[in-house]
Amino acid sequence: MKPEILRGIQMKRRIPWLVVSCLMVAILVLASCAPAPTSGLDLTSIPLPRALSSGNPTLAEFGRGTCIPCKEMKPILEDLAVEYQNKLNVSNVSVDEYRDLTNYYEIIAIPTQICFDSNGKEVYRHVGFWPKEEIIAQLNKMGIK
Repeated sequence: MKPEILRGIQMKRRIPWLVVSCLMVAILVLASCAPAPTSGLDLTSIPLPRALSSGNPTLAEFGRGTCIPCKEMKPILEDLAVEYQNKLNVSNVSVDEYRDLTNYYEIIAIPTQICFDSNGKEVYRHVGFWPKEEIIAQLNKMGIK
């Protein structure tokens, strides 16, 4: 056989391995970009009207997914939702999706956190990033341990 033909045969054998290698790299890259698996249920996704009518106190944050302080608040709210599960509802309200609620509660800056008692009455309001320790102190003042 001629060397040119042999090279063509060898290249044909290499192509499937090249394709497989590229696919493996693509899968690894995509897997590294995927969000980390969570425990399943997002405890901060409870709708505000349902949270307020549940009989438990509620901590609601009004914000937007692109807002830097809102992004910083997200893990804090998720931690509080787990730590105070069955004692406190944590509701994350998107100001873009729920404009009627945003207007009703007169939200003028984000993030805004509102603490409601077990009857759904507003008892405290905070604007901006709110450290976890300060939130816990406020919850303690409200009798939530």
